[in-house]
Amino acid sequence: MPYDIIFAPAEDIVGVVDAILAKPTECSKDFISKFADISSTQTINALHMAIQLGLANEDNVTGFFSSNSFLARLIVSSRNDNHKAAIMWLVLEQYEPYITFKSRFSFSGSIDLACKQVKTLYSMSCSYKDIRNAIISIATYSKAMINDGASSYKLNQDEVSYIEILELALKFKASDDNALRAQLGENVCDYLNTANVFNPLSDSYSKIQNIDTDPNTIILYAGNAFESFLQQIADDHSISLIGKNGIGQKSDALSSVISKKHRGMIQYICQIRNAADHGADVDEGGNGWSVSSESAQMYPIIVASIIKNVVLRESGLLIV
Repeated sequence: MPYDIIFAPAEDIVGVVDAILAKPTECSKDFISKFADISSTQTINALHMAIQLGLANEDNVTGFFSSNSFLARLIVSSRNDNHKAAIMWLVLEQYEPYITFKSRFSFSGSIDLACKQVKTLYSMSCSYKDIRNAIISIATYSKAMINDGASSYKLNQDEVSYIEILELALKFKASDDNALRAQLGENVCDYLNTANVFNPLSDSYSKIQNIDTDPNTIILYAGNAFESFLQQIADDHSISLIGKNGIGQKSDALSSVISKKHRGMIQYICQIRNAADHGADVDEGGNGWSVSSESAQMYPIIVASIIKNVVLRESGLLIV
């Protein structure tokens, strides 16, 4: 991959990665911009850097974005900002231009010179100032570099604390994955599409644990996982869902394979997701709904429970 750095704040990069993982299928640039609440230009720049860092991929045919990066999942599902920083530090340490920058900065003691040398060594078309600003933003966000005052920076040598935080983040994520597997059971887990259903649902479990997470984001992750699950059911039964939008229409289209009782339960998933996803409600005088923290906390667990019940019915077990 050719390297070329453009400036994008670390927060924007994390925001676009979060958007991509929230919508594992047909994730467009417009969706990412709206989800991350940043401008089109900011989105383009942040996507470029997310791809550079190996956190995202673009399909050159469809123009949609996706991510198969475990580190990306760790970032968006981290418990707190310290965990997020430690994971981003690990991401940065795997990026070749940054490895070169560290070496040149340690040798010369000059950030500007090190960035000019990175530009030359990798034949980058960007300006060295873009390289400088991007590296400083991502490196200080991740605590790989420390602001020493008066626009002076130094590399963070406290690798012991960094490794301890990283280990804790990995431990928590493994615990969240295991909790979901325990709820679903081995057979259901084996059936589910990992990238489109299990991963975003697990990430919604993780987001429950972060008190700073927007409730709507938890709903979006779990809701999109469930919609992908419905698509998986449709594909397995050769039922077309073309033209069927959202969970409600897809569920109705699957009436021949999903029981009436389960479809009734799915309406809860649909209504909560609609409240989080859409604006004004014409039935409520144009007022908008908000999602309570209690609903957000329970939503992924209910989604997982209904997924399990629908799958088990395929083997003859009637459970609600």
